[in-house]
Amino acid sequence: MKNNLNKIVSLIFIVKRLFHEQITDEKGKSFSFLQLNTLRFIKQKKPLMKEIADYLSITPPSATSLVDTLIRLGLVKRVLDRKDRRMVKIAISRKGARYLKESFDEVGKTVRKKLEILTEKEQRDLAGILAKIVESLNK
Repeated sequence: MKNNLNKIVSLIFIVKRLFHEQITDEKGKSFSFLQLNTLRFIKQKKPLMKEIADYLSITPPSATSLVDTLIRLGLVKRVLDRKDRRMVKIAISRKGARYLKESFDEVGKTVRKKLEILTEKEQRDLAGILAKIVESLNK
């Protein structure tokens, strides 16, 4: 049992790394999973900088650097809280929302293509296994 779990953990990391290396858009530009994950979080939560750092498990200066890059790219913007002007929230821009949708569509297309090696039964089994893991992690 322990040997199987070690193999699964190792394979999860290998699959993540390989997907990360191989997912590119049509122009050959690779997507930054960190930026996409951050954009998705910002779109859902409209968070403070500290919340972004906590979510990504990075330091506040690293979060600031990441968000500054997203601001320079026009993907997010800083927004003053109407109730407390000392609080600055981060919000996704229209360009950022469009980029996020297009990027996830492209990533999804690539992942689906890579998963076509699985039979329909294997796909159903994998979907069930992943759903069970997600459910357990969300508890």
